[in-house]
Amino acid sequence: MLVYYLQMLDTPEEKVRFEQIYLKYRGLMYHVAEDILHNRQDAEDAVHNAFLRIIKKFSRFQNTPAKDLAPQVAVIARNEAISLQRKQKGEATLEDWDGLAEPSESISDYHALVDSFARLPRTYRAVMEMKLLSGYSDGEIAAKLGLSKTAVSTQISRGRRLLRDIVEREGFLLEA
Repeated sequence: MLVYYLQMLDTPEEKVRFEQIYLKYRGLMYHVAEDILHNRQDAEDAVHNAFLRIIKKFSRFQNTPAKDLAPQVAVIARNEAISLQRKQKGEATLEDWDGLAEPSESISDYHALVDSFARLPRTYRAVMEMKLLSGYSDGEIAAKLGLSKTAVSTQISRGRRLLRDIVEREGFLLEA
């Protein structure tokens, strides 16, 4: 697939840059997509769509070091997986017809939770995405964002508390 993507780019510099991003983050992107879709082929489709989106908006990635792109590519992969999941919701298979008598609340709960996460203030959401989606430590997040480790820990704690409040207002039951 890499050769296919590289053909879509114009300059040799863009091709080298994209190859760095592809080799460094395809595993992370696949993991994020598979966690959402629970299906290997669908996750591969979502990652493919994510790489196409990266190529389309490649100028945004030009000046950021490849090692610092994890949060951005993880969010792109997540969004593509969610988009694919929503698109598939409209396609009913025979197995889906069997389950119509008992609607699944888990998918709608998941989307409501994602929407709740999106309502967090940008500063909290950014550090929480880096921590929860990308797996960065507080120290790594602090270094990447130019904050103290204490500030990062505080933002994560406040973000979690705010997310919990939003989720409880929406009527979710949280397990202790």
